[in-house]
Amino acid sequence: MRFHDGIVGLVLLIGALALVAYARSLPAMPGQDFGPGFFPTIVGAGMGLTSLVLIARGMAAGRGTGLMELDTGLRDRRGLAGVAAVLGGILFYLLAADELGFLIVAPLMLLVLFRSQGVRWFSAITIAVVASLLVHFAFYKLLRVPLPWGLLTPFSW
Repeated sequence: MRFHDGIVGLVLLIGALALVAYARSLPAMPGQDFGPGFFPTIVGAGMGLTSLVLIARGMAAGRGTGLMELDTGLRDRRGLAGVAAVLGGILFYLLAADELGFLIVAPLMLLVLFRSQGVRWFSAITIAVVASLLVHFAFYKLLRVPLPWGLLTPFSW
């Protein structure tokens, strides 16, 4: 199913405005130049700009296009596996991250996502592990946002 760019842009704009409003409500952190709302504000601004481009594209397409059309991508096995892997991965993270920890859940989730799209085992494992370590490092060390350690709590940095 494919939605009109203007509709997607409008929904994205509403989400961007909500994100920026929430980020601005976060308290400042003493001793830091940038508080916890800095990164979400940047993401919200990017979402807002993207939404405006989508809305403009939708308006440029004119009235001849429908608001929604069926896509053939979900009729094949790989398309359905991709959708199921994304939804299952989100659910798995929500249910298991606190108990198992980010460094266990994230690579497993990425591995399933990559394999559902036909990525070879070696590449899928390598990218899943490296990407998870990079994301953990970025959040834990650079942004100072702790991710759940779970089973690895005794080894936390």
